[in-house]
Amino acid sequence: MALPENEKKIIMRVLVILASVVLAINAATDRELWTEFKQNFGRDYRNLREEQLRFSVFQNNLRNIEEHNEKYNNGEASYYLAVTPFTDMTTEEFQNMLNFSAAAKPVLEPIAVHTASVEASPSSINWVSKKVVTGVKNQGQCGSCWSFSATGAVEGAYAKKTGKLVSLSEQNLMDCDTADAACSGGSMINAFNYIAKHGIESEANYPYQAKQTSCKFSSSKVAAKISGYKRVSASEAALLDAVGKIGPIAVGINADKIQNYGGGVFDNTACSSGQVNHGVLAVGYGKADGKDYWLVKNSWGASWGEKGYIRIVRNKNNQCHIASDASYPVV
Repeated sequence: MALPENEKKIIMRVLVILASVVLAINAATDRELWTEFKQNFGRDYRNLREEQLRFSVFQNNLRNIEEHNEKYNNGEASYYLAVTPFTDMTTEEFQNMLNFSAAAKPVLEPIAVHTASVEASPSSINWVSKKVVTGVKNQGQCGSCWSFSATGAVEGAYAKKTGKLVSLSEQNLMDCDTADAACSGGSMINAFNYIAKHGIESEANYPYQAKQTSCKFSSSKVAAKISGYKRVSASEAALLDAVGKIGPIAVGINADKIQNYGGGVFDNTACSSGQVNHGVLAVGYGKADGKDYWLVKNSWGASWGEKGYIRIVRNKNNQCHIASDASYPVV
């Protein structure tokens, strides 16, 4: 039986009022989250126009986060999203920040290659718990991921060899490694090549500035040296062998889809369509809720991801290209 026209109008008005209330609540919640975001990440925009633009971008990202997390809550996704230091950036802006090897000069010297051996690797491993990984660092608004990936691998190798865990200087590499381009990109192989020839100072002696400055390297202050480096054969089997038996491994990934990663095992085939554009550190592997994963240390601060880490799905067609550009130093 059809409703009378006046009842239809009343119902429509009620629905419009309810929708308005929901929108008002969402707007209020968005404003609260926006205020919290600015406080947490020290945002201070140049003018009201820029802040309004950033708030609009922030709101769009919030809707995407909510939509994805509904799938996560329904068991349709293995990872969830959250507000991160990049939630006021558009996808394009975020991707433009990822430089990796964009301006790096290729190493012309022959490079030894690590391949998977017949000896079985451990079923799981976590080099963080083995005390050979320094705390999570933050590269800031500078495309210096390559330097953090390289120092992380050297820190791990040096700690395994000497028993001393020393935080090494990314700034030393940014200022003095002329084969790379500081905030405009670089490669871990180039960084290893520099360290093999010169050594590297500690973070304490040569602190991070998030910008290129003049080279202040002093050979008398070298905190770690390496004898060489190896590239890992581009397969997950070879990477598993290296991480399981060698230690933390410098890897390149496609990071286009991890802007607002909050936690869980990241499994998104879209990250395999782009190119490698971000340097990180593979520090372990394991299995959770039926999914094999790589444990990866990032350089975006501890407020991103799982306290600065991300778990990326493993044994799924080299997702995010995690095994495509892997290397490590030899101490």
